Amino acid sequence: LLEIQNYQTSPMAEPAELARQSGIDESAIKQKLQEFLERGLVFPTSKGPQFARDATQLHDATLSSNDKWIDGELLDLWKEYHEKEWIPSTAEIPKEIHIQKIRVLPALKSIQKSPDIKASDFLADEDIGELINKADPIALVPCSCRRSMRRCKTPVDVCLQFNKSARFHLDREAGRKLTAKEAIDIALQAEEYGLIHTWPVRSSGAFNELCNCCRDCCVIFDGGLRYNNIDRILEKSRFRAVVDSDECTGCEDCVDRCFFGAIEMAESRSSKKMTAVVDTEKCYGCGVCVVACPCDAMTMKPV
Repeated sequence: LLEIQNYQTSPMAEPAELARQSGIDESAIKQKLQEFLERGLVFPTSKGPQFARDATQLHDATLSSNDKWIDGELLDLWKEYHEKEWIPSTAEIPKEIHIQKIRVLPALKSIQKSPDIKASDFLADEDIGELINKADPIALVPCSCRRSMRRCKTPVDVCLQFNKSARFHLDREAGRKLTAKEAIDIALQAEEYGLIHTWPVRSSGAFNELCNCCRDCCVIFDGGLRYNNIDRILEKSRFRAVVDSDECTGCEDCVDRCFFGAIEMAESRSSKKMTAVVDTEKCYGCGVCVVACPCDAMTMKPV
């Protein structure tokens, strides 16, 4: 059926027309289209089922499907594509081009650990708790990147879907419906593992998903950090981490946590001890370093 459509992104023909073209019974066509939906191969539109618009949409949908459609071969094929084609293709990104507007959102716990930040410091589209509380429905699906790449031991079931995207996943039995509290708890769990909250901002501005990204498996961070062009893909939050050198014990937990190499150890002029120092130009304002700080020497500030 997909061959008949030539893999085009225009809506597919009606089942009766597909039956005529393929010689397959119409009821079998409808059953196959439902299977395509559940596998993440086609997407519902007002004009009918439509094939994926790009590799990213196909990747995310197929790999977040119900377990019954996932096997080792599918995972291995996507991993091979990631390593041999997808990531190498991101090596050369013209400076004036942003592949996609993907925004970092500050960790909830990093804001909670920053007493100087007031509610008025937040914009409407950067408070994770508020965004989640306004979403309906909410669904949990596996992280497409970690499910296929399998390079790290961080949780897979932390990809949060909202509103239109959540309905898509729930309709194809690919996600588990959550309450807002459950979703916030999962976001907090992701922060403890050092995962970064990212929001792929669509042209509509709709809040449809919250990714919790690692540096080893994620298609955003793997290529962006490897080829030093993460700034063409990722938009910083409006917050930066700061260190109180008097409170810092020099444990270096924050250094290990930072994806961006924004934290180094340096000798304090006053105490002569080694303390963490944040390069605010390199910092993306994710806050995972603040979450990890055992002595509460790190906080966030709006910039």
